[in-house]
Amino acid sequence: MGGGVGHKIQTQLHLWQELGHEARLFLHSPDALDFPTHLATVFQYPPVAGPAAVRLPRREWRRSLALNRLVHAVAEYRPDVIYLRYGMYALPLQNLFKIAPVVVEINTNDVDEYRYRGMSYYFLNRLGRRQILGRAAGMVFLSRELAGLPNNQMFQKPAVVIANGIDFNEYRPLPAPQNERPCLAMVATPGYAWHGVEKLVGLAQHFPELDVEVVGYGPEDLPAGIPGNLHLHGYLPHAAIQQVLRRVDVACGTFSLYKKNMKEASPLKVREALGWGIPVLIGYTDTDLSGKDLEFILEIPNREGNVSGNAAQIMAFIRKMQGQRADRQRLIPLIDQRPKEEKRLHFLMQITS
Repeated sequence: MGGGVGHKIQTQLHLWQELGHEARLFLHSPDALDFPTHLATVFQYPPVAGPAAVRLPRREWRRSLALNRLVHAVAEYRPDVIYLRYGMYALPLQNLFKIAPVVVEINTNDVDEYRYRGMSYYFLNRLGRRQILGRAAGMVFLSRELAGLPNNQMFQKPAVVIANGIDFNEYRPLPAPQNERPCLAMVATPGYAWHGVEKLVGLAQHFPELDVEVVGYGPEDLPAGIPGNLHLHGYLPHAAIQQVLRRVDVACGTFSLYKKNMKEASPLKVREALGWGIPVLIGYTDTDLSGKDLEFILEIPNREGNVSGNAAQIMAFIRKMQGQRADRQRLIPLIDQRPKEEKRLHFLMQITS
């Protein structure tokens, strides 16, 4: 919530209000979140330590207690419609569906992602997703691929596809750096193997003349033997990430989406980089951007060996983008968040009519 997702949700909230609707955010999280109290209410469940056999049931108990408080608060708010980001089911979430129609946002292939996290999470999610999606009044998918998955289509709910976007009013283009050495960056989260950060190690080794900046990873998150031209910044707040990206020629998207059996996505980190005018390198089909013949985006195949097998092309692209910036005017019609929120609100009003 302190990164791109939290920023997206806050932008959604502000845009909904600007477009004439009353909206409030109810957050259910293990983290202590600092959101303005006039916009959001946070229901925290403290993290649990100890062995997995003890940790998981205690965690679920705490999640349920916090969720019960959240459901009561939503009932007191008396909304006309509820917009719910999909997450693993917990009691008493079923009571939320008694308050108002619930539209669920599906932003990943949850079945395969939870399988990747472990069998206990996988089976809990498979048991709980029917409780959520079976009761939903509608679904919003972040990609056409997700909308077409049999595990989602089986519920036969009204649906719409709306990829991630950014509010271009919040992003001022960064001046193109005048780097003597080409510079590439990725913002990623440890533990999410589909980001493909390890592939940048091989790229940095292959091209010692290339500087690679990685935000989110520290030395403890990658094996020993990191080349000297790969710099690990660890976790950084949003403003500090911008300072790192200010000096790069190209930013990376995800390289290993195939690891969770997905081909299509619309990562916020790629949209944020483009909002600042930074050219991007991606390894998947982008819902809004693929096939648009944009010279400041290089798309490589979504498969094992995609970086090493296209290393020369990648390096040539980075060199070509030195001193260049993405054309924001061509991007605004594709990824600006305001028309996306208008489309989302139209769908919500259809659900309530």
